[in-house]
Amino acid sequence: MASSRHFVRNQPAEQTRAEITTDIKNSRGAQRDLQATGQHRLAETMREAADEHLDELNALDNGTWTPNHA
Repeated sequence: MASSRHFVRNQPAEQTRAEITTDIKNSRGAQRDLQATGQHRLAETMREAADEHLDELNALDNGTWTPNHA
């Protein structure tokens, strides 16, 4: 789930936090939907994506988050 936060260097922290939080919510929702339809391998990839977004949120809270491509 690509977000603009990785391409914008001077985005406000609250906007970045909102994007990350939305990505976590979307990843978890997709994970649950995939599990419900028996697509457990794909559900696992969404769990991994959610974990990556949680790591991003922790880095933002610690003040160590930086955009990947800016």
